[in-house]
Amino acid sequence: MKLALIGDVHLFTLRFHPKRLLSRRVMAHTNLLMNRRHQFNHGLLPELVARVQALKPDMALFSGDVSTSSLEHEFEDFLSAFGPLIDDVPCVLVPGNHDRYTFGSRRVKRIETLLHALMPETFPHLRELQPGWKLLALDSAIPNRVFSRGALGERQFAQAVEAIQAVGHDEALMVLCHYPCALPEGVHHGWSHDMREAGPLQAALAACKGRVVYVHGHIHKPWHAMPGPAGQGPAFECINAGAPCMTSPRWPRGQGFWEIDLPADPRGALVTRHHAPVQGAEGLETLPDGTDPPGGGGDAGHGGWRVGAQP
Repeated sequence: MKLALIGDVHLFTLRFHPKRLLSRRVMAHTNLLMNRRHQFNHGLLPELVARVQALKPDMALFSGDVSTSSLEHEFEDFLSAFGPLIDDVPCVLVPGNHDRYTFGSRRVKRIETLLHALMPETFPHLRELQPGWKLLALDSAIPNRVFSRGALGERQFAQAVEAIQAVGHDEALMVLCHYPCALPEGVHHGWSHDMREAGPLQAALAACKGRVVYVHGHIHKPWHAMPGPAGQGPAFECINAGAPCMTSPRWPRGQGFWEIDLPADPRGALVTRHHAPVQGAEGLETLPDGTDPPGGGGDAGHGGWRVGAQP
């Protein structure tokens, strides 16, 4: 089974709504005016959507933060940008903290209403991906007055632990959540931006009898971290989706997305390919097995795609 993992898109439109700025949203729009609008290039989305479609995934996973301040037009712009993909393949989306940014957006269930076709009706959400593989989707998005913390809540966490404990020795569980619960060695994340149950969830997943692959977003830097020695890094595989539209000298055309091939045997090798757009065709790389990236050509003016097992 082939999956596409897409991270923090952070769609926004600069509009002035005085009444809507009488909330925490004023912080988001201040950051938007001063920083984020210069870092995120949403003009990259048509090329990204076409690239994902060309791979013909069996399912697309969205790790949340598709919006910037949980406004209606941000979710509508997301549906417009990803409409061709949404119409083409099954999609599962978990909300990020920016998708439930204010208490008002939670009260009116804005993301649940506008993105109902992608979001599970209830969490935790458990479904079979293929024989031996299950997906556990978690909702960690809560509004905050100041910080950007996430939380699962007692009921959802307890039910998630039950699902984790039910995984057999010869099975695998992929967990989709906006917040990470474990970080690679050397990566640090502040208390004000983490998930309240990160530690207990990490412990439950480390004790899982089967294989665990944890996929998430929130931190705008893609990685695939493998289990390390005790006390060094996560105890299970972790894949950070990154931010496909966030540009920087390291990522001049955005951070791309992940292609994940699940092995038929849950204990087999997980094949991951990170797709990142590059400025010109001269920047293209071949896959680790020496083959050319699928659809990786393109003229130098439009750019190409760098594909590899690691970003």
